[in-house]
Amino acid sequence: MMVVCNAVFLFGIWVTGLNFERLVRTPDIYDSRQDICLRLAYQHVPGSENPVQFCSEWLNLADPTGKTHTFQKDAQLKQGADGSFYFDYGPFVDYRLFAVGAFVVGIIVCGIRVTRHVVNRYRMRLEAAARHSVPTH
Repeated sequence: MMVVCNAVFLFGIWVTGLNFERLVRTPDIYDSRQDICLRLAYQHVPGSENPVQFCSEWLNLADPTGKTHTFQKDAQLKQGADGSFYFDYGPFVDYRLFAVGAFVVGIIVCGIRVTRHVVNRYRMRLEAAARHSVPTH
């Protein structure tokens, strides 16, 4: 039973495509004070006449792994009301976590119902067997 339940749970995680490393993602932001820019990119922003230059690949000196950090492709460059530019990273929460949570709750509810059904069926059979085995004198 434990193997089957874990297999169903892992199947639910696989179906939703949930990545536990990025459940709540924080944007990787270039900071000119502690990062070294390796590659610049240009992006056209609605409302501006010329493409805007930004750092698309950099080294974070505080990162001990030494890997290069890149601009997230799903982030969009937007112009604020004050005329300055900022990155819109979209929602930071991976909502597939809620789907996995609902899946787990569904498994638990189904397990409780099956357990109650099996226990009630067993109790009825015991009561029926007890009625048949009692001699009437």
